[in-house]
Amino acid sequence: MLADGGAGPDKGVHVKWRRDASRSEAPRRLFSFPWARSPPVPKMALDSDNETAHRTGMAQLREERDRNAALDQSVVLLAMGIPHEVQTTASGGFALLVDEGDLPAAEAALTAWESENAPRPKPIAKPDYGSSFVGIAAGLAILIFSVQAGLPPAESFADRGSADAARMLNGEWWRALTALTLHADVAHVAANVAAIGIFLGALVRRLGPAVATWLVLAAGVAGNVLTALVARDGHVSIGSSTAVFGALGVLSALQVPRRRAWLTLGVGVALLGMLGTGAHTDLLAHLLGFATGVAEGLACRRLRPPSRSICQPGLALLAAAPMALSWWRALAR
Repeated sequence: MLADGGAGPDKGVHVKWRRDASRSEAPRRLFSFPWARSPPVPKMALDSDNETAHRTGMAQLREERDRNAALDQSVVLLAMGIPHEVQTTASGGFALLVDEGDLPAAEAALTAWESENAPRPKPIAKPDYGSSFVGIAAGLAILIFSVQAGLPPAESFADRGSADAARMLNGEWWRALTALTLHADVAHVAANVAAIGIFLGALVRRLGPAVATWLVLAAGVAGNVLTALVARDGHVSIGSSTAVFGALGVLSALQVPRRRAWLTLGVGVALLGMLGTGAHTDLLAHLLGFATGVAEGLACRRLRPPSRSICQPGLALLAAAPMALSWWRALAR
């Protein structure tokens, strides 16, 4: 900005706006900054209408369509002590003019300012199916069945539905599912119901109700089967925590290949250590359920959440069918 009028360049500095690019019309000042001062310059020839002094001639530095952008650049030049004018152009834009001798310094100042204030890219929105009651519904179903079967479960349920490794290896496949619905006491079932509601609910937002529910059920079943294969005779367990840690494993693996993938997996392992290694807990089943979930998550990490529809909860509800079939097979013996 330049000192105004013939009072000399060390008067208060002003932003000058013109209706067009010609210099024949008197300037109309819209903004002024009386506290700002231009650095002293030698006496020079005035422009054609005796307004402002210039070293040689005026050169156009920038032209902006946006008025605020032109003002921002004007403030930068003001801060650097570079005399300049802002004028409207015939095309409706805003031209930033400086003395030809100041052109390199002005361009360097604006380039440095633009590099420091480059617009940040908008963060990529994470895929999200939205809220769903599937996690809460699954937790309530487990709670209701566990109460009906007894806490601890009645002998008939425990004998026919527990994950007995020896019997599973002898062909009683249904135990891998039925054991997920039996719990030892109130604290056991309460912890698993809360965890399944939280982890399955989070997984639903990422993959949708149908895929999330079936992945968690598959992780629980696979964890029990793998435990039977590893532990062999003498290993008996009950509880849905194998499926809970399967859900945690899927959530952890879905972050791969992002930068924080290892951090997320580390958090999952830490939660496994805190929640799955207490007294009377089946650490092997928890670990194998978590590992199965991680494998499932890696396989599904490129999936996007589906569109919301009534089909999604319906397909999730179908996961109760293999559980009902397993209990029918167990109680029919």
